[in-house]
Amino acid sequence: MVNKSTNLEEYIDSFIEDSNLQEVIRSISIACKTISNSVRLAGINDLLGKTGDINVQGEKVEKLDEFANNTLINQLSKSKKVFMMGSEEIESIILPQPENPNGEYVVVFDPLDGSSNIDVSISIGTIFAIYKKINSDPQDVDNLLQKGNQILASGYAVYGSSTVLCLSIINKTSLFTLSGDQEFFLTSENIVHGDSKVYSINESNWNKFTDENKLWVNKLRSEEFGKYTARYVGSLVADFHRNLIKGGVFAYPADPKSGIGRLRLIYECNPLAFIAKQSKGRATDESEDILDIKPTALHQRVGLYIGGEEEINLREKLI
Repeated sequence: MVNKSTNLEEYIDSFIEDSNLQEVIRSISIACKTISNSVRLAGINDLLGKTGDINVQGEKVEKLDEFANNTLINQLSKSKKVFMMGSEEIESIILPQPENPNGEYVVVFDPLDGSSNIDVSISIGTIFAIYKKINSDPQDVDNLLQKGNQILASGYAVYGSSTVLCLSIINKTSLFTLSGDQEFFLTSENIVHGDSKVYSINESNWNKFTDENKLWVNKLRSEEFGKYTARYVGSLVADFHRNLIKGGVFAYPADPKSGIGRLRLIYECNPLAFIAKQSKGRATDESEDILDIKPTALHQRVGLYIGGEEEINLREKLI
């Protein structure tokens, strides 16, 4: 039974032995609290709309994107435990200020996933993963280009009807809800991926789907494997969070002509794939497990199929 008086601090003290890793997680949680408050007050504090800049993805930068990115960088720098960072919003390696050559950890993050939904108050979130550094060279990008199966801990915060922090370590995934006193309390422990029959896919891209993916989706629709319903928010962190708790599968296939996906391997797919694995789900790209892919670039994009094993195993039988 979940002890709902357990806070995040007590939880990580109980289940994470490394005090330095504990401090990195604390820093991320503090950043998420700050971001959560700013999301809720964005309209009042002039944080809606664009900055006028274009990020490395070629996208117009939202004011809240920039705020969230800077908040994470600053908070992780203050921890004095982080050697290097990588962000979806920044083209290259990020070093803490001041630099920390003795730091053991590498942290990657999507500071505000689903930011196109900011102005219409749809759930958005922060995604992160923590690795051990490979070496002490502050210019070696290989520290950021690690396979997802090297992750020590990952998680996300979803800013919706409540602010919920998901933290996943080996064989253990738990949810914490932010209280009115700005403290994260344990509300669900040892999460196992739900088993309801839902698929979350942007079907407006139907004409771009491969024949195999069309067959797969039609199988899900057919009721041959149970009665599936469609639920698609268009904010990855919100869709994943719903399916983790309730059940189902999320998919964003790669473009069949270019082979390039929309979602970023390092900042979105790997952290969520780690959570899926620890909660008895699965995540693949077009042909292999996400966590086994060796990144070749900081902003590499891949196709993503993530969620229940049943749905992903069915797809693999059809391709």
